[in-house]
Amino acid sequence: MCHTQGLGLRMAATVPSEAAQGEVLGEQGRPLKVVIAGGGVGGLMAALNFQKKGFEVKVYEKASEFRRFGGPIQFASNALSTIKAVDDTLFDKVMERFTFTATRTCGIKDGLRATGFSMEEPTMDKPDWFVKFDIMKQAADMYSLPYTGVIDRPDLQEVLLEEIRARDPDAVVNGCHIVSYENHDLNGKAGAGGVSVTLSSGAVEKADVLVGADGIWSAVRAQMYGEEIKKSTPDKLRRQGCHYSGYTVFAGETVVNVGDFFDAGYKVYIGPKRYFVTSDVGNGRMQWYAFFALPPGTKRAPSGWGGVRDLG
Repeated sequence: MCHTQGLGLRMAATVPSEAAQGEVLGEQGRPLKVVIAGGGVGGLMAALNFQKKGFEVKVYEKASEFRRFGGPIQFASNALSTIKAVDDTLFDKVMERFTFTATRTCGIKDGLRATGFSMEEPTMDKPDWFVKFDIMKQAADMYSLPYTGVIDRPDLQEVLLEEIRARDPDAVVNGCHIVSYENHDLNGKAGAGGVSVTLSSGAVEKADVLVGADGIWSAVRAQMYGEEIKKSTPDKLRRQGCHYSGYTVFAGETVVNVGDFFDAGYKVYIGPKRYFVTSDVGNGRMQWYAFFALPPGTKRAPSGWGGVRDLG
């Protein structure tokens, strides 16, 4: 059974209705109705923006309830400016939980000659930083933009939910997701009559617009482009329309004492066919990512810069 309360995943594609172009009012002066598949960051951000524009909004999220899940997410200056443009209150709440990284040194380091997370005093033949991203702070200063930084994904979802439910307590429906849709023609124009969505409960709901924000394995996108959900090619280089980048990433968070913790925000250690990223993510934590050029589907991670260790 579908019920209200919570959220879950991520990203997007759209199914527009010609009836929704231009004015916000639909038949008999009612607000146009927008149905959103997925209650992650993308779906919730879209929902709040639609609400503020006067649309009737309903978000369907597969997860039965909102739980704290997922790591930090980085927002560059332009993304923060977009949040502020959508809603000042939301922006203020994000800032309360934000950790700035662009105010400190960020850039690319020599991953081969580094010792741990730092290096000996750099010399001409033993460099430390290959390049520093000073432009991140300079550009923000030039255009009066917020500085780049990070926020925990659950914190961002929480403040988005607060703003959405303050406008409509029933806007987010949990434990119920969109499995398919059907566009309706109007006066001979394809899709101009809105869209019907079929929910996991079996119910069918009519709307003017459907936004697919149901994650990388999106059911909306699968139907739109004739994909099979999570279907991989035999060589595993393509899965539901997504191409393998050639790199597998292993990630996590840790608390570790490094000498430049307060001086460096975001560091990328470059090595042959691999690189390692660290970033301050607040409250003394460091998030790390290890990228390796490995065959798709690899479950083993190289240990350090050589050898193989079974993660089991």
